[in-house]
Amino acid sequence: MALENQDITKADAKHLHRLQRRVDDDPRDVMVVYELAQLLWRSGRGDEARGHCRRLVESPEVSATLLEAVGKTLIERGSLKDALTCYERLAAMQTDRALPHYFIGRLCEQLGQIDRAIGEHEKAVDLEPNNAECHYRFGVTLACRERYDEAEKYYRRAIELDGAHGKAYTNLGYLLDLKGEGETAIQLFRKAVQFNPDSAAARFNLGALYGERGMHERAVQQFSLALELDPKSIEAHFNLGVAYIEQGKVNEAIEEFRRVLKLDSSHKNAHLYIGVAYEKYGLYRKALKNLQSALQLDSDNPTILYRIGVCYNRLDEPDKAIAPLKRVTEISPEDGKAYYYLGVVYDKAGQLDKAKENYRAADRRFQKSEAHTGVR
Repeated sequence: MALENQDITKADAKHLHRLQRRVDDDPRDVMVVYELAQLLWRSGRGDEARGHCRRLVESPEVSATLLEAVGKTLIERGSLKDALTCYERLAAMQTDRALPHYFIGRLCEQLGQIDRAIGEHEKAVDLEPNNAECHYRFGVTLACRERYDEAEKYYRRAIELDGAHGKAYTNLGYLLDLKGEGETAIQLFRKAVQFNPDSAAARFNLGALYGERGMHERAVQQFSLALELDPKSIEAHFNLGVAYIEQGKVNEAIEEFRRVLKLDSSHKNAHLYIGVAYEKYGLYRKALKNLQSALQLDSDNPTILYRIGVCYNRLDEPDKAIAPLKRVTEISPEDGKAYYYLGVVYDKAGQLDKAKENYRAADRRFQKSEAHTGVR
């Protein structure tokens, strides 16, 4: 976590020196120790500050109120294990409060101790059954273990207790979308946006569902709003680009995919979609450049290989189209379209026997597909 300004004033330096002397004279004065720790954090002397926080956690004189303040400071400074120890001490002092268990659960989530986190959130819910945030966080942790039905129950309870809990609407909507209840999910994401308009996640999820349903104008609106809230969201930039392609706004789409690549140069799908966009414009050389970049990141991706073959064919270079299309048939041997297009380029290259062979292979796969789907 970034430190605050390390160039403290002379007055701060003098005050720090006075505080240090007072702590040396009476280390049991916990309020002075805490003030010293805060000033050390601001001065960039994190190790010393952390040491004083640890001593506060162990001090028999420390109050529950001060422990809460120390725990929040440690979390803000990224000292998660020390914060966990702090809230464990607080839980031992306040056996009837949910808050210590809530924070222990959250810290365990961040430290990858999901099973323990579940147990701590369960304790928090038992201690404060009418606390919406405790129910919501328990749902989040259960979802981490893919216990979605249980998570859904706790999200719903959080909403019952707090009808304006935007995050609970967002997460419940996500779960229902996974279950195929897309229309209900849209309503929940709308609620999430209504009660938490500054949530980039809520707007992104709403945009994604609009996009899936072909409501591309609404999708663009929500992705754009999500990016105003979180300009570095790779997913929002990428999905906005896809929505623009669906609207036929190819230039805008390319711009969004380029923004993705500025944030993550190894994003293969951004390279792929720039290639697809240029292909739509008939700019096959530019399309190939981006498709080849995507292929370097995913050498056996049949979609990329197929698009490369298409571009070479459009450039009237069938000999160069053969290898990538042949590779598609090896990776996806039931892809009738790839066999058919391979037949086309063999035909253009003058290799008629291989063209006929691939046309027949395509026909067999198309017939098999029709029989499987019941098409007559």
